[in-house]
Amino acid sequence: MTQSEDEPDQPTPDTTEFFLPGAGVSALLIHGLSGTPFEMRYLGERLAAAGVRVLGVRLAGHAGTPEELGATAHPHWYESVVEGFERLLGFGDPNIVIGLSMGSLLAARLAADQREAVAGLVMLAPAFYLPAPTRIALRLMRPARAFGDRIYFRKSAGSDIHDAAAREIHPGTRLMPLGAAVSLIELSDLIRPRLAEVIQPTLVIHSRRDHTCPYDLNLDFVMGRLGSAEKRAIALEESYHVITVDSEKERVAEETLNFVNGLRQTGAARASG
Repeated sequence: MTQSEDEPDQPTPDTTEFFLPGAGVSALLIHGLSGTPFEMRYLGERLAAAGVRVLGVRLAGHAGTPEELGATAHPHWYESVVEGFERLLGFGDPNIVIGLSMGSLLAARLAADQREAVAGLVMLAPAFYLPAPTRIALRLMRPARAFGDRIYFRKSAGSDIHDAAAREIHPGTRLMPLGAAVSLIELSDLIRPRLAEVIQPTLVIHSRRDHTCPYDLNLDFVMGRLGSAEKRAIALEESYHVITVDSEKERVAEETLNFVNGLRQTGAARASG
C-alpha cells in the first residue's frame, strides 16, 4: 500500500459562513484578519449545543485569495458584520457579539453603534496592539496604502497556534496584503477612543503567550478603557493567538457559554418580572 492508502486523508476545513439554529438568544461570531469562519466553528458548535442560535459570518474578502483580501478594507469587513447582525435581529432575541482578534475590534464597534441592541460582548485576543516592531513598520508604510492591494508580505510559518495538530490543519493565507494590514491599524485607531461607549457586559479572554497581539498591552488597554460596568478578564496560560482552536479552546468555549447563559438568565428574569 502507498502512504496515502495507509493514512486516511484529513478532512478539509470548512471555511464557509455557518448558521446553527437555537432559541432565546443569538450569538454573532466574527473571525480575525486573514482568517475564516472555521476558526469560530468549534465555539459556535458548543454554543449551539446549549441552545444558542449562532451565525458565524465570513468577512468580505476573506476565505479566498490574497488578492480578494487586498481589495477590501475595514469598512467592507464591518459591512459584513452589520449584515450578519441584521439577520439575527429578525429573530427578536437578545444578541451577543463575539469577536476574535480583529473580529473583537469589529464587535466593539458594533456594540458602540448598536447600543441596547447588543446585550453583551465577548472579545477574544483583541488586536488593538501588535508587537512594537510590526506596529511601527506598518505606520511607516501607511503612505503606500494606495498600493496596498498590489504589495504583499509573507507571514511567518503557520498561524500563531500552540497546538501542533491544530496549527497543521488551520486554513489561512501565507501572503498578507499590505493594505489589509494597514487597514487593521486604521480600524484600531478608529475604535480605541470609542471603547468608553461600550457599556454592555463584556468578557475578555487573552493568552499570556500570544505572539501576535501582546497580552499586557491589549488586556490592560481594553480593561482600562471599556465603559462597561460589568467586565471580566480571563488569562490563558498555554495557547498562543488563535485561542478558539488552540490548546485551551474548551475553556474558551466554557467561559463564553457561561457568560452567554448569565445574560440569557438575566434577560429571562427581566422579562418575567
